[in-house]
Amino acid sequence: MLGTFGTGKIQPIGSNTTWTIPAGITSVRVRVWGAGAGASISSGSYYGGGGGGFALKTITGLTPGATVAVTIGVGGAGGGTTSTGGTTSFGSYVSATGGVAAPTSAGGSGSGGDINATGGTGGNAGAYALGGGGAASLFGNGGGGYPGGIGGASGGGGQSGGGGSQVQGTGGSAGLTGVPGQTTIVQINTNSYSVGGSAQSGNIPSIDFIGTGSGGAGGYYGGGAGANGGGGSASATGPASSGGFPGGGGGGYQGVGANGLVIVEY
Repeated sequence: MLGTFGTGKIQPIGSNTTWTIPAGITSVRVRVWGAGAGASISSGSYYGGGGGGFALKTITGLTPGATVAVTIGVGGAGGGTTSTGGTTSFGSYVSATGGVAAPTSAGGSGSGGDINATGGTGGNAGAYALGGGGAASLFGNGGGGYPGGIGGASGGGGQSGGGGSQVQGTGGSAGLTGVPGQTTIVQINTNSYSVGGSAQSGNIPSIDFIGTGSGGAGGYYGGGAGANGGGGSASATGPASSGGFPGGGGGGYQGVGANGLVIVEY
């Protein structure tokens, strides 16, 4: 884990802006997450969206009072054919691309950082509806969505955000923090159907653990959302669930990817 930087002040940025370098500050440490891709359709199957990439960079030689353009990637919409997540950047210093839509469902990647990591691949093994990939973080690559997603572990949890599960999944995949979603069974008339639960973020000890959450659980009648960068899960009939902020990929068939994030320490 990283210690306190500079004066210990922390500024999260969640929308496009121009950041002014404070008086007396000549160096900053910046963390960026790309946005998660939304679930998307290809050849009749609904693929999970890839998780957003991550980068961290210490920037020196700055001029107090000068400005830096900050761009925040927007999560991909669910259910379309072009659901790729947007790129997040802190000027030209450091950036992280968003997760990719079907058919590759690849995770985004950090660029220009002292540390760069890749989001988990969304589920892409050709089943009907698949889980989203987890976001990357300081601790490594995101977990892959189930089935077929590649990340910290194929189809499972990673050192960063865990992947979401598919419709038939029994639960979301664990990230480094939080509690994965679990599937429950409900009785409708004489039939039993699964309902996916959302992941819980739990205790986040410090900003180092942002983007390390767990994935949602898949279900026939609705899927569960990811938390803290975890991937969203899939659903066959109800709405699938979104990826966890920041950067989690959405689950098939309509899950939305989570937006990106910038954190500046100075």
